[in-house]
Amino acid sequence: MKKFVALAGAFALAACGGDADVEAPEEAAEATAEAVVESPLVGAYGGTTDDGEAWTSTINADGTYEDTVAGEVSETGSWTHEGDQVCFNPTVMEGEVADQTCLTLINVNEDGSLVMTDQDGNEMTVPRLVG
Repeated sequence: MKKFVALAGAFALAACGGDADVEAPEEAAEATAEAVVESPLVGAYGGTTDDGEAWTSTINADGTYEDTVAGEVSETGSWTHEGDQVCFNPTVMEGEVADQTCLTLINVNEDGSLVMTDQDGNEMTVPRLVG
């Protein structure tokens, strides 16, 4: 089952289903809780989906993220930023698997918005929320 993920419909683009081995949520949470990520991506982003629903994605310094659509949490997980690669690892429920999604960071604009490309080379600008 494909899941819509915030950040312009492609920031996380995580998919449920597949054959990937995934850490148990407790193990992933313990590993990310100890880490502090230094990245210009830490912050909140948001906008409106093609269907007119508000979305937000909060990228935390502890290596976790949370996406919401229409005020409801749609996904949580961990993330990494190494070089120009930003990768998202959704937290999965027992019995489910999820694939890691990596995007290429092209630029962090002066207003904090991100210019990125997805795995298919599609470029997007992801607006940063202020305040």
